Amino acid sequence: MVRFLEAGLIGAVCVAVLAFGGTAPSFFALTQVIIFGLGVAFLLSRQFSRGPSFRIPVASPLLLVALVLLQICPLPVSLAPMFGRARDELPAGSHFTVSMARYQTVSHLLLLVTYLTAFFLTLFLCQDRNAKKRLVFALVSLGAFEALYGLIQYLTGWQQIFTYVKKYYLEEATGTYINRNHFAGFLEMILPFAMVLALRWTHLLSKNASDGRAGTFRKIVSRTELVSVVFWLFLAILISAALVLSRSRMGIISALVSLVAVLALAGTSAVRPRTRVAVAALFFLGVLGLIVWIGSDPVMSRFETLGQEYNLIGQNRISIWRDTLGLIRQHPFLGIGLGSFSVAYTSVQTAFLNLLVEHAHCDYLEVATELGLPGAILVFGSIFWVLAQTARRYRKTEEHFDKAISLACIGSIAAILVHSLADFNLYIPANALVFTMILAMAWSGAHPESVPQGGNR
Repeated sequence: MVRFLEAGLIGAVCVAVLAFGGTAPSFFALTQVIIFGLGVAFLLSRQFSRGPSFRIPVASPLLLVALVLLQICPLPVSLAPMFGRARDELPAGSHFTVSMARYQTVSHLLLLVTYLTAFFLTLFLCQDRNAKKRLVFALVSLGAFEALYGLIQYLTGWQQIFTYVKKYYLEEATGTYINRNHFAGFLEMILPFAMVLALRWTHLLSKNASDGRAGTFRKIVSRTELVSVVFWLFLAILISAALVLSRSRMGIISALVSLVAVLALAGTSAVRPRTRVAVAALFFLGVLGLIVWIGSDPVMSRFETLGQEYNLIGQNRISIWRDTLGLIRQHPFLGIGLGSFSVAYTSVQTAFLNLLVEHAHCDYLEVATELGLPGAILVFGSIFWVLAQTARRYRKTEEHFDKAISLACIGSIAAILVHSLADFNLYIPANALVFTMILAMAWSGAHPESVPQGGNR
């Protein structure tokens, strides 16, 4: 059953990422069918077999689902003013829903259940350390493929996603994503895993090379470990180069923040300072050399316009954020309904009046708008809680593979939390799916008592 669930979950993630990042509903529906099928198979297998129990967090997911269900439940019109809804703007009838776009809320509820199902499946698979390793290697392999695909797009000018000819972002690397920022969002979640594994193998190499073993045996071990160091460092450089050439400013900034966090936390473990410095120097020199060789002018030009885009005058993201705050003030408790932002925003829109604004370009504001302030605190409070628990447990964990993966998860979560300040990666199905899987890995690392002992370290 473990192998079946593992293969199915990896296949579902691959379909989501490779099919335009899950933004095409018809393709992501296949991912949803696979994950729901795996969930049913898992429940049936647990019902008819007595496998080992494991701790799962259920309070926050249940509260979140209950909140969204409340948003689509018919309520008496007399309660409308309590939720910031004027009676004259409601359709005729004796009932109304908190959600301003009920169909979109139901669709996003299905997405939410998909992510939660993937979260619990990942938690179950993380009981087996070998399965956890295979999940990590699958995600890094997928990231390496996306990075290579994006570099080919950038270097050759072949701006296609398989047979689909791109219409936008024709001068950037986007991989199989439509939007460069979401491509960068995916890569910044994968990059810490490659970097941490390079650090781990470098630590093992230096540790074994300095012991008192026989020279011949040491040479054999060192040569093998050196190959692993070079391999993981090469993947980290490859992913970083593709991320930089996406020309996503927040993606680049978020990746740098996550790498700084990873290298800083690595200093609290047994990884020697010289090891960290050596790996970091080789990594940044490799990325810098590759970018200089390819050409850095297009990337630098993107940062030169940063001040113009984020000034307080004109049509920019700050204007959208200001309007979104107005929506939050109008509907602070239960929000406007999950997935209803594009419908409700028109009532306060002062920017991009000739365009349909589908997202707030800030996950924090958009979640607060759609779920209300209590819902936003529930969502991001849970994420920050998992992050804090993982960081706290990381300092106490023995030096082995699980510790390395916990460190990588910290870097990935930190990257998305920073990127979410100015983008909407959590509303991109493939990225949200990968993020929930990484959250599950982090939670399993923060609660090792729920994982049976044993397995390879």
